Amino acid sequence: MDLSREEQNLATYDEIGKSYNVTRRADPRITELIINSLDAPSASVILDVGAGTGNYSIELAKHGFEVIAVEPSKIMRETGKKHPGLKWMEGVAEQLPAGDHSVDGIVSTLAIHHFSDLEKAIQEMVRVLKPNGKLVLFLADPRLCPDDRCWLKDYFMPIILQSYQAYKPIETIANLLNSVTNNNVQIVEFPVPYDMEDCFFVSGWRKPELYLQNAFRAGVSPLANCPIDILQPILERLERDLLSGEWDNKYGHLRSSDTYEGGYRFLIAQKA
Repeated sequence: MDLSREEQNLATYDEIGKSYNVTRRADPRITELIINSLDAPSASVILDVGAGTGNYSIELAKHGFEVIAVEPSKIMRETGKKHPGLKWMEGVAEQLPAGDHSVDGIVSTLAIHHFSDLEKAIQEMVRVLKPNGKLVLFLADPRLCPDDRCWLKDYFMPIILQSYQAYKPIETIANLLNSVTNNNVQIVEFPVPYDMEDCFFVSGWRKPELYLQNAFRAGVSPLANCPIDILQPILERLERDLLSGEWDNKYGHLRSSDTYEGGYRFLIAQKA
C-alpha cells in the first residue's frame, strides 16, 4: 500500500529522531535571529511548528517565551527537550492544535519542506496567530546555491535534484505568505558559517569529511533517506577525491572561507 506524503514524513522523522540530537543542536546565531525577528516581549506565547526534538523550542523558552512545540513524530517528542516554559503537543502544520488568534508569534525552522500541503499550513499558522504577530520561517532553497562555488552540487547533484520537489522556491513561498498575511514579507539571507552547531545539509561545506560520517548523514533527511544505490557512488567518489587531493585542488580555497551561500533564508511576515 502506498503511503501518503504525511505518512512518509512521519516515518522519516520517527527514524531520524532516534539519533537526531547527536548532530542537530540549536545554533546560537539562528536562535538570535529568530528572537530578534519575532520582536515579541517576554512571556509571549510562541508556537514552534515542526519542532523536531525542540532544539530551538527550548532556547526560546530559556529566553522567557511560553513555547508550544508542535511535532507529529512520537519519537521526536519523546526525545524532545524539557523546560517549564515548553509544552509539547502532537499535531501537523495543516491542522494546528490551537485556537484562532491564540499565539503571539510562530516559528518553523527547516521544517516546511516536510509539510504535505504548504498553502494549507501557512493558512493554519496565520489563523492561530494574533493580529500584528510575526511568523518567522527558516528554510532552504537549493536552487540559490551558486553552481560555480557549490561543491555539494558537484558531488550530490542527484540528491539535490530530488529535493527540488520538496524545497519550493523562496519566491513562491514568499508570495504565498504575502497573499495569506496581506502584508509584505521580509527575506533575510543567512550565509552559513563554517562552525555551525546545527548540522543540516550544507553545514559541512568547509569540512567535506563530515559527509562520510554515518552520524552526520543520519541527522540530514535528504542523506538519511537517500537510496544506497544513489548515495554509495557519491560517497565513494568524495572519499577518493579527498584521499587523492582532487577535492582540495578544486575546492580547497573554501577551507579558509568563513561563510558559504547555501541557499538558506529567513522569511519574516507580520499578520495584518
